[in-house]
Amino acid sequence: MLKKNLNASVIFHVIKLSETWKRNGDAITQQFGITTQQWLILLLLAKDPNILYFKDNPQEKPMMAKELAEAMNVSRANITNLLNVLIRKKLVVQLEDIHDKRRKRLTLTEAGKKLVDKMEFVRQEYNKRLFAKFSKADKLQFTEFIDTCLQAMRHDNLVK
Repeated sequence: MLKKNLNASVIFHVIKLSETWKRNGDAITQQFGITTQQWLILLLLAKDPNILYFKDNPQEKPMMAKELAEAMNVSRANITNLLNVLIRKKLVVQLEDIHDKRRKRLTLTEAGKKLVDKMEFVRQEYNKRLFAKFSKADKLQFTEFIDTCLQAMRHDNLVK
């Protein structure tokens, strides 16, 4: 029989938190006619400094689809489908790499930049309300806990 276990409880709490954030993110993005995954692509292309991927993978050039797939931990095929929608909506454009014409780099269009700016305002307001009850120390402690968990999982070769 399964027993109460604090370690398992922490994991399930984080999963529930993640699922709830995803649902709330979906509610926000639907107002703008995109999905949460598409929003994350726009934030990656806008080089949002809050995204952990950039900590280990600084980007000087515009990103390529394979880098987006790596950053989002999804397949290349999934990224291609998401990008095709963003390109059709004229939020993202593909450009040839100046050094290697076979490579395609991705950048936000003016419409994409405007959408990111509009959504950023909504995100900031939502986050302000969400985190109003927490001190800066609480938030720093939480991010340190998550960083430590991620490091431990990398050390155990469970994630990259």
